[in-house]
Amino acid sequence: MPQVRKIEDAELMQRLARIFKDVGYEAASLAVLANATGLKKASLYHRFPLGKEQMAEEVLAFTNQILDTHVFPVLSDVTRPEKKMNSFVRVIDEFYLSGNESCLLNLLCPPRGEESARAKAIAATFKRLIDALTHVAEEAGAPKKLAKARAEHALVELHGALVLARATGDDKVFQRMLTRLPTIILTSDS
Repeated sequence: MPQVRKIEDAELMQRLARIFKDVGYEAASLAVLANATGLKKASLYHRFPLGKEQMAEEVLAFTNQILDTHVFPVLSDVTRPEKKMNSFVRVIDEFYLSGNESCLLNLLCPPRGEESARAKAIAATFKRLIDALTHVAEEAGAPKKLAKARAEHALVELHGALVLARATGDDKVFQRMLTRLPTIILTSDS
């Protein structure tokens, strides 16, 4: 007789992501993860035979599905760059709960120089974001090199605001950054 799952995959991924966002990869012990999911350690190992690393990789894959559904389509839409950025700001505001949500990519990042599937997945996600924002900046008239610099600047502002909002408990930092975000990508000066 097949074993009945106590928690569906999507809910499990959300709960694991919440813990990784709250305490980071290193502090997310198996006991903490089991408690957050409502599963016993043995059940977690049954679903994730490779342990915490596999959990993190699957949470990243789940997060990339969300980005593929909600973020990347907004940036590749056929509308004007201004409309793309306004939509992007709305989606990002919702995605990060108006600055009350930490960046999973940051908190799952392995130590510098560590080669792992997790490190490659995080780097690939950031590259996709940079490429998508670069394309929007190019559509707004920026030359390729400047467009890429603007995309990087936008991501630095975005993720820096998330860190600062978390550290200070002031989500207004994030809100102020969101008002600047379109300008960073769309500014017409060269």
